[in-house]
Amino acid sequence: MIIDLHNDLLSYLTHAEGRSPDDPASRSSYPQMTQGGVKLQAVAIFSITGSQSIEKGQLQVEEYLKLLKHYPLLYTPFRSSFEPLPQVQIIPAIENASSFASETEPFSHAIARLEKYIEKIGTPLYIGMTWDDANRFGGGNRSSVGLKEDGKRLLEWMDSKSIAIDMSHTSDPLAYGILDFIEQQGLKLPVIASHSNFRAVSNYPRNLPDDIAKEIIRRKGLIGLNFFAPFIHQNDPSVIARHVEYGLDLGAADALCFGADFFCENDFPIIREKYQRETAFFPELSDASAYPHVLKLFESKLKLEPEQLEKVAYKNAFSFLERSEDKTL
Repeated sequence: MIIDLHNDLLSYLTHAEGRSPDDPASRSSYPQMTQGGVKLQAVAIFSITGSQSIEKGQLQVEEYLKLLKHYPLLYTPFRSSFEPLPQVQIIPAIENASSFASETEPFSHAIARLEKYIEKIGTPLYIGMTWDDANRFGGGNRSSVGLKEDGKRLLEWMDSKSIAIDMSHTSDPLAYGILDFIEQQGLKLPVIASHSNFRAVSNYPRNLPDDIAKEIIRRKGLIGLNFFAPFIHQNDPSVIARHVEYGLDLGAADALCFGADFFCENDFPIIREKYQRETAFFPELSDASAYPHVLKLFESKLKLEPEQLEKVAYKNAFSFLERSEDKTL
């Protein structure tokens, strides 16, 4: 069984008319997920900060509801108990808070919109403040901006709801600012990196430096292994096993899980320009059917015991979900 913390299926479905959750171009279609053994999938509400960010966020909220309404035999919402079902269980997440907040409106208006989202789709598993660039909350991974005042207010609100803060797209100064503010204010919200690997293995700002990874581990958070090729290695897909090995050396035995980050790169040509690659994923790791292959790779290269393989596959994520559920009761 597989639990995965991040895909961009909602973005794919809303990017153009006539798309279906069966489309293999999404890399996370229903057939691909079932072939890969996915039983619980966090689906991201994602928009790039800009004039249309809220509109795109709202469209993806509605698309989430359509998946449940129009495809009840394929998808069902996560209901706090993880048991294998015929359907794929889904849970919403927010990648970039700009999907519910413009850059200029009052903070209270943005939170009111977010609360309306939650009334419709349920509490998100996590919220990431930013994407690549800076916004009203703080700096994305291509910036050097830290935590802003509205970011502090958002953290306090998230703490009251026990919603995890996602560090996958933070700048390093924002990540440090988040951790410092949580510590100073005595906040209890969970800290995760939903789809990030380790910078010491693949040196990209989107991957975690050791000190931030160790802090996520110390706080009993999760680190979702990302299948996007540059965050693994320039040309060797098997290096994903080295990321696991490195994480285990850091003490992440109870934190490692999957956050594959599957998306359709044709929808984002900027990716090809930014990373100088024609395809975003290695063939062996190209879609949601790949998890059994990846687990066999971990077993053969790292000689991991079945218990550790199960932890990465689903047990660590499920334990986190159980702890988070207890805090919200």
